Amino acid sequence: MGSDAKMKGALWVCERDIRKFLRQPFVMMSALLGPFLMLILLGNAFGGSITRVPVGLVQYSQGQYSSSYLDILQAQDTIHIIETPDLDTAEQMLRQGKVKAIIYIPSGFDSTIERENRAFVTLYLDNTDPLSVSSVSAYVIGSAQQLVGKIRTISPTLTVDATDYYRKVEYIEFMAPGSIIQAIFIASIIGGGVSILFDKQRGVIEGYLVTPLRQYEIVIGVLLAGVIKAMFSSMTMLFLAIAVAGVRPMTDAIGFVLMLFTILLTGLGLISMMTAFAVRAPAPEVYQFTSFPINLVLYFTSGAIYPVEGFPDWMRDITVVNPEAYAVHALRLLMYKGGNFAAVAGDFAFLAAFTAIMVGIATVAFKRAL
Repeated sequence: MGSDAKMKGALWVCERDIRKFLRQPFVMMSALLGPFLMLILLGNAFGGSITRVPVGLVQYSQGQYSSSYLDILQAQDTIHIIETPDLDTAEQMLRQGKVKAIIYIPSGFDSTIERENRAFVTLYLDNTDPLSVSSVSAYVIGSAQQLVGKIRTISPTLTVDATDYYRKVEYIEFMAPGSIIQAIFIASIIGGGVSILFDKQRGVIEGYLVTPLRQYEIVIGVLLAGVIKAMFSSMTMLFLAIAVAGVRPMTDAIGFVLMLFTILLTGLGLISMMTAFAVRAPAPEVYQFTSFPINLVLYFTSGAIYPVEGFPDWMRDITVVNPEAYAVHALRLLMYKGGNFAAVAGDFAFLAAFTAIMVGIATVAFKRAL
């Protein structure tokens, strides 16, 4: 065979492959969508201006100076002030992750400025989120300086005593909960989707029909195997985070059980979602190319690498319905704040609802595939 004939054969193979690719526009769009989403999501999920950070306010002084200070604090949207009746209530909200800082204005604030030309404000910081509290601390201190500038008659000294409520948490520790959830999702893609696609191609799924197994037993078995894989991946990631990355969880036995329950709920929900998608995907290529964009959307809008308060509004809207966001929030509370069940009850409620819906969808989709 001459060189021209060999080249014609190569061109024929190339042409056939290109035509096959062009006949799958969805796959083409997914191939382009992944890098585009990486640009948009990563560009907006990292480095944005942190705004509307929830901050508890305990105000025991009700004079003109404390009122002016409050007006200055509320002049911009850097923080969102939530008034609390006392310090105990504010600290409980801080431990439950409802606020990320507490501004404490003592009862003698106004009178001390008038009598002694000085005053103190205490700022308690949830330092498990180092990026948010850095922005809050700078803003509260800057607002105090603005108040001093407004009081021209006496020029008082106003000190903001910033106190870390927890031990110092490094940024790599801030990222660790998101990495654990990321391990679950990757296991869901492979163990819940790719494995099923291979079984479909080899005829394993159809082979189940000639066994005495009932349909619900097949579904439960597939989902159970996926959850076991997800649990193994996530616990391995947790071990590596502790042993290699220096992550130091401060949780007790109950907190560790709650962590396992968080991982279990999240794993079952994500496995069910990807299983339903895999069994109904028109082609293996569609599943493989689409899983990557789904992973990007869920991961970058979960608050895994940057505080949600730094997101634009449209990304915050996605976060509200993103199961990974609730899982990451729950793990941070449990790993670094010693959170109890009451602290993560809201996260569990959403994850339980999401998981129940996904299990139902996966069951229906899998039975139809059988």
